[in-house]
Amino acid sequence: MDTAQLFIGLMSGTSQDGIDAALCRVRRDGDTGADHIELVDYSCTSYEPDLAYLLRAVVAEENTGLDDISYLHTHLALAFASCTAEICSRNNLKAADIAAVGSHGHTVRHAPTPRSLDGRSLGATLQLGCPSTLAQHSGLRVVADFRAADVARGGQGAPLVPIFDHAFLRDQDVDVCALNIGGIANCTILPGGCAPGDVRAFDTGPGNVLIDLAARRFFGKRYDSGGAYAAAGILAPHLLAALQREPFIAAPPPKSTGRELFNDGYLNKLLETSWQGSRAAEDLLHTLTYFTAWSIAENIRQFADPRARLIVSGGGLHNSCLMQMLSGELPEAEIVDSSACGIPSDAKEAMCFAYLAWRTLHGLPGNIPSVTGADKAVVLGGVY
Repeated sequence: MDTAQLFIGLMSGTSQDGIDAALCRVRRDGDTGADHIELVDYSCTSYEPDLAYLLRAVVAEENTGLDDISYLHTHLALAFASCTAEICSRNNLKAADIAAVGSHGHTVRHAPTPRSLDGRSLGATLQLGCPSTLAQHSGLRVVADFRAADVARGGQGAPLVPIFDHAFLRDQDVDVCALNIGGIANCTILPGGCAPGDVRAFDTGPGNVLIDLAARRFFGKRYDSGGAYAAAGILAPHLLAALQREPFIAAPPPKSTGRELFNDGYLNKLLETSWQGSRAAEDLLHTLTYFTAWSIAENIRQFADPRARLIVSGGGLHNSCLMQMLSGELPEAEIVDSSACGIPSDAKEAMCFAYLAWRTLHGLPGNIPSVTGADKAVVLGGVY
């Protein structure tokens, strides 16, 4: 494992804005046992309009059926294959140069809470982006379906980034909280010098998802660039109070969530019951942004150390209004961009799935039971 290998990590997250691809060089030091990862190249490719429309419709369950889900499964894989071809071409790489692609796929249903059926009880999770199609059209070995094995062992199947955080962001002496603000926000708690079994991690609630939904509805934008709309508004106390009653925020870990909870329907209900229509749309963005910052901070206050070093990654890092609010909620925390720690913030999650693919090919477990609630550590994913 001391010999470095090239992996491509692919990530399509709850923001539904495109595909992140990270070309990484991964190795384990034979003397120290430490893992090393180097980002060689990174790209973010927006979805083509028809595919983006179908993806949003399937996730939102809007006038779609099994045919739509089936075609989305294969067409997402074709989009993934195009991303791998582009990043290989740009770096003059042949298929033989790449050890494997680690593909997260796109989560269309995450239901880890067990349901009983015929006397058996188990949770479920479903990611689309057919790995066989990706393997055939890219000519590369593919590792995919990472979450299912953890769910099969009674875990949440999420978050999976903590093993990456433990390998590359922990500090020997300082407590660290690695925070990723994507569509959903999640954090990894890394006590100084911790072993994997000491790690805790969980989703805190919405990251950009509610902000993005409101930006699209009221301003026709995919997101609130820099938090400009939010910064122009003021807090709506009645709406904030309703948001702060959301049970998921106060629920203890292990916990994970997604668009099954925080979606168009969730926003619609808030607007119907807790929003004064005469207020400016900027006030809505301001309140949703504040709630996002508050929910992240509240989880850290309740389940971590609000004085820990906060290493932040993900799209939310670019929302300066959100980051200012978060800083105000956690005044004792040292807030650091993960790029300053050698992990470029936009590429982090794609890098994680390159690393998870490396672990799978070397027979190493990819989940942390103290994080997900699984009954054992297991090798994740299947190889195609």
